[in-house]
Amino acid sequence: MRGNPDVRQGVIALHGFYFLYYGLQGVSIPFLPLWFASRGLDPAVIGLIVATSFLPKILSTPVVAHVADQTGQAHALIASALAASLALFICYPFSSAPAWLFAVTLLLNAVFPAVLPLMDRMAIASGRGRNSYTVMRACGSLGFAAVTVAGGYLIKTFSADWVIWLSVVLIAACLACVRLLPQALRAAAGETPVEHVRLPMREVLRDRPLLLGIAAASLVQASNGFLYSYSTLYWTGAGLSTALISLLWVVGVASEVLFFFLAPKVLARTGAQWLILASAAMTAIRWAGLSATTDPAFIAALQLLQCFTLAGNNAAIMWYIARHVPAACKTSAIALYALLSGGVFMFGSIQLGGALYRSYAPGGFLVMALCALCAIPLIVYSDKLRRRRAAP
Repeated sequence: MRGNPDVRQGVIALHGFYFLYYGLQGVSIPFLPLWFASRGLDPAVIGLIVATSFLPKILSTPVVAHVADQTGQAHALIASALAASLALFICYPFSSAPAWLFAVTLLLNAVFPAVLPLMDRMAIASGRGRNSYTVMRACGSLGFAAVTVAGGYLIKTFSADWVIWLSVVLIAACLACVRLLPQALRAAAGETPVEHVRLPMREVLRDRPLLLGIAAASLVQASNGFLYSYSTLYWTGAGLSTALISLLWVVGVASEVLFFFLAPKVLARTGAQWLILASAAMTAIRWAGLSATTDPAFIAALQLLQCFTLAGNNAAIMWYIARHVPAACKTSAIALYALLSGGVFMFGSIQLGGALYRSYAPGGFLVMALCALCAIPLIVYSDKLRRRRAAP
């Protein structure tokens, strides 16, 4: 692999793509609710739009993953999804009615999230035992942090419209990154399934330990729902500026980046199940703490636990999939994690958190703590089934 310039070039492209892709999330996740508010939408409507936006990927992600597993045409699928996302983001400024904003958001979330399982699949394949995935994912976290800071400054200095303009620029850059290296990205994927599997997702669903492990990790990830949808509104209501909020996000991302570099060594010692279990417990502590304070210093301290909420949990489930899922089903397994963590479970967590937010704002974080705790019995049982299957 080191001697193949196409593969090297593809790996470099993947690093850049992760930076740009998560950079877009760094502006849209914290600040898109503020842009909706600037268009005159009330918090209840904003919460409904944000929560419902996680549902379209339930249909689109497994379909795209199935096509990718069957055809290997990841490059064409990624380029098509990004082009559609760019067109939809450009539509935002021309949409003022809540119904139109709702429709654009649903369509956007049907195409843009479908890119990630394809990129994660390439990243896992490009690792070849060198921990490339966690390094690439750390690049994504750095992109998230950099764009969150830049976005917070631009929004505070100029207007909330910078949420849209910055997003358009980042998607265009993602497209350019893909187009520059069409063959290298295929090479980075590095493998073609040996055996043909007619329905890869069915095979994933039949593996009970895998299914429970994915469900547990998905609950931990989905517990971010209140943070993604209401935290900016909650903290601005408590008197924190958008610039300060962006810095608080960066604190979490910094701990996340550090842990991504440490994760391979941790996983080699503990295994994926233990790290998912620890991530669930630490995440529950994080949300319970955030429900009790709006002091920036305490929030910053609790944000350090994001190293478990995101980095530890994400690295663990990808490690688990890489080692326990056949090559012909890996993209579908990653897609299942994406549609549960960012679709079904995320929708439920946002709806529950939003319901409490309207009556008792900090209660949204308490719901997130409960969501994370629910992952613990699932991963314990998954590990039990895996050990039983391995026993002679």
